[in-house]
Amino acid sequence: MRKANIASVGCGAVAKRWHLPTIAELTKRGDLNFIAVCDTDEAKASETGEQYGVPHYTDVEQMLDKHKDIDVVDICTGDYEHHKVAKIAAERKMHPMVEKPMAPTLPCCDVIINSAKQNGVHFEVAENYFRMPNDRILIKLITEGVLGDIMRVHFIEPSGRGRQFVHGSGKPQGIARPVSTFGSHSGVCIDMGVHRMSQLRFYAQSEPKRIAGITKQFLLNTERVYEDWGHAIVDFESGAVGIYEASQVGEETIRYSQVMGTKGVMTNANYWTSDFPIRAIVNGEMQDIPIERERHTVDGVDVLSRIVVHTDPQIVYENPFREYAIDDWNVGTAEEIMSIANAALHDHEPEYGLNGRKDVEMCIALYESSLGGMTPVDLPITEITNYEGMVNDDYREAFGHDLVLL
Repeated sequence: MRKANIASVGCGAVAKRWHLPTIAELTKRGDLNFIAVCDTDEAKASETGEQYGVPHYTDVEQMLDKHKDIDVVDICTGDYEHHKVAKIAAERKMHPMVEKPMAPTLPCCDVIINSAKQNGVHFEVAENYFRMPNDRILIKLITEGVLGDIMRVHFIEPSGRGRQFVHGSGKPQGIARPVSTFGSHSGVCIDMGVHRMSQLRFYAQSEPKRIAGITKQFLLNTERVYEDWGHAIVDFESGAVGIYEASQVGEETIRYSQVMGTKGVMTNANYWTSDFPIRAIVNGEMQDIPIERERHTVDGVDVLSRIVVHTDPQIVYENPFREYAIDDWNVGTAEEIMSIANAALHDHEPEYGLNGRKDVEMCIALYESSLGGMTPVDLPITEITNYEGMVNDDYREAFGHDLVLL
């Protein structure tokens, strides 16, 4: 059976921690062929190529033209380059996967969508959270009705940046100009926000119809001009309410998430732990639901075998990569990579795709609501928002051309 040929673009922190080692393990196990890597930084490209035993390049077009048999291009560049590199790949009939967020604006998202459609290829967005074991089993619990009808989904997410306090740095401001320094990533409300908007939609099992929100920059900083705090309220079509708060300031507190239904609740004081408590109504009484995890070791890596939730009947999650040296976190990475690899080989839609645009749209609505004094923004968004216009104008001022023609 033919295996997908994959190349990686961008050799920064995200690629090093998640994508590259996962691609290497999938290649080792016979699922992929790792072809080449590319980064505009010669040192990073060279080091990565040597580490994984593949050719390295500093020019993406040169790499793709040299290796015409590439099926999948895994794009881990900065946010503002995603749509450009994806278009380059699609025009060569190669299937792009972009890291989150899909792009900084909806028109940039549409460049990816349209270029893939015009060239007859598929695209994927590297949204990993819903594919990770905890979310797979939690979403299964929700869809099986264990928690009943979902009423509220809630995330509070302090960043892991330690203590950051304001010391006379000026009056806190909302979205200001420029909106970004156009570095490797955007503000916290889209950088991590797309993850949480995705999860809110999965947990609510519904699409959003309006969003109200506010953003602030408390630590005024010329090098990081985007917001360091934000809050959104999401009104879902089902009637459920979503609440999201992100912060990069003050004393770091415990991360918190909760899914509340008419029959039960999941409360996770720290989303990054391997356990989460489930309580549900059993025989008319609210009870703790036991969750069992089976684990083993593969090549020195602690690997999840499966998760069993002792409902009646039991609900089971089987790790599709239980025979691989892949930890719980990178199960999501492996699933997203194989999603686009299988789409490329078998000509079917990847698992997420257009949903990546929905996540960006929800974050854009948060920014737009903040600009409008917390005026709710209806979804879907049908016109270029003021926020997106600001992003494009500031990008043009910085680089002399538009992000994409609006």
